[in-house]
Amino acid sequence: MATHSRTLEARGFLLSGAFVALASMRDVYLGGLLQRVNPLVVAVTAFSLCTLAFLAVAFVRDRAGLAALVRHRRRLGSVNVTTALAWLSFFFALRAVEPALVQILFFGVGPLSVTWIDRFVVGTTPVTLTTAERRLHVGLLIALVFAGAVVAGGLSGLGAQPPGRALTGIALAIGGGVSISVSTVLCRTLNDAGVGPTTLLALRFPGAVVLAATLAVVTPGDAFVPVTPGILGGVALASFLLIVLPNYVNQIGVALASPVTVRAVLAVGPVLVFALQLVEGRLSSSPATLAACLLYAVFAVAAAVARRRAIATRPTEPLSLPLHAGRGRVSASSR
Repeated sequence: MATHSRTLEARGFLLSGAFVALASMRDVYLGGLLQRVNPLVVAVTAFSLCTLAFLAVAFVRDRAGLAALVRHRRRLGSVNVTTALAWLSFFFALRAVEPALVQILFFGVGPLSVTWIDRFVVGTTPVTLTTAERRLHVGLLIALVFAGAVVAGGLSGLGAQPPGRALTGIALAIGGGVSISVSTVLCRTLNDAGVGPTTLLALRFPGAVVLAATLAVVTPGDAFVPVTPGILGGVALASFLLIVLPNYVNQIGVALASPVTVRAVLAVGPVLVFALQLVEGRLSSSPATLAACLLYAVFAVAAAVARRRAIATRPTEPLSLPLHAGRGRVSASSR
């Protein structure tokens, strides 16, 4: 049994690593694409593909899971709303903020917010942090504040930005991170109700499609006017490879590995994004951005290690949830 658990953990670790690589490529690619294509176009394309692909699989393999989602339709509605707000905020933040810094702000706020989010979501048990974890969370907060200061001070790879644009980008990244944290906690309760990761992905994003399409219609101008069939085809392919596929890989990785392992792997994401930005060449190299990435990685990994130690000394305490876009914890009953 112990050997089997270690095997699953190793597979989950590898899948989480694959997800971080794909997500990092996604963020760098989208950072450039969203300067030319309206984020609403990308959202409608990506999440329509995700819904259609996984809904077809769910109809064939997991009708019981779909029935469970119908029974929990109010919670599923909340998941759709929070997921839509999170992803659209993330896309628009990538327009205004360097991708590596968006990752820090968007994903870094998760561990800081989950302890109070759990208190307001029915069906979850709040996680009690140790003294060491609280101190490390202060370090995480410092890393987030430093990342925001790099953006606001014009020290990022994007250079100086108008103050309104920079502050809006920071607010969108942080607000989106809190929203995806709420969504992930809600997904955890649906997983515990017997809904598998693939089935949840099938019906997690319709709200994002509807919201993006609605905004595209009511906002001034036509979001789809500059989009040629060639661009749309490229967006569809990139959406499948860098959004739909990573979401699936991540769901399976979280199902196999412990949340603590996943959190530790995800912590290196901003550093990888920074390296990929240098390869892409669109942005200049910023020492301040690199410092923010390293500072965040150190505290995020240390916080994950501290959580593992806390779990080892208090085995009856529930695991804390790694917070990231498109992910829900999978309970033993739904693996």
